[in-house]
Amino acid sequence: MFDNHVHCHEFPREELEGYVKEWTLACVSDDLQSSRKTLELEGVIKCLGIHPWQVEKAEPGDLEAVLRLIERSEAPCIGEVGLDRRFVPHSFDKQREYFRAFLKLARELDLVVNVHAPDAWTDAVEELRRADVDRALIHWYTGPLDLLETIRDLGYYISINPAVTIQKKHQEAAKAADRRIVLVESDGPYEYRGMRLTPPAILKTVEKLAELWDAAEDHVREVVETNAKRLWRRS
Repeated sequence: MFDNHVHCHEFPREELEGYVKEWTLACVSDDLQSSRKTLELEGVIKCLGIHPWQVEKAEPGDLEAVLRLIERSEAPCIGEVGLDRRFVPHSFDKQREYFRAFLKLARELDLVVNVHAPDAWTDAVEELRRADVDRALIHWYTGPLDLLETIRDLGYYISINPAVTIQKKHQEAAKAADRRIVLVESDGPYEYRGMRLTPPAILKTVEKLAELWDAAEDHVREVVETNAKRLWRRS
């Protein structure tokens, strides 16, 4: 199965190697240093970028360095990038500057954008639309339910992670979304309410989605895998 959003560089090496054998991992980065670490990984989908939480900590030249790294490496994905009004609203203007630079490159190189957007869901989708980005994943979606139709119409996706087992807003989004835009992720090794998120925990996500959709788990697996293959252009 695909884990469409995971911070591979944060896992101990041996633990990560075990996951690589069992999962197709879309490994996101947080800054210049972690983008370089992600590039060194074997057998994964590499996403390079600067996380909104790291924008205010970035050194002069870091944005340009990551952009050039993306160009040279031929990585298929930019991430984790985006906008955040919930946790770091004070740096929003600089976040938007960085996000727009990444979206411009994503459009030029036809890359997937792996997006972070807490309480900036509409802002992020509008930026993606304005930049004419073709492929985007808005991860851990807990945003407005009426925005889901726009996300679908633009050809973008949302991802659901193991927090769906306990987070009501995530459950509401997972239930309301068109199934053709739903992917699964771990966002590991993040810890949420005492739960350590890892790729194997996605099995609990599938179980919960089956409950929310009133469907068999095999059907859920088939749907999210078909969607992932479409996003990543895998046969």
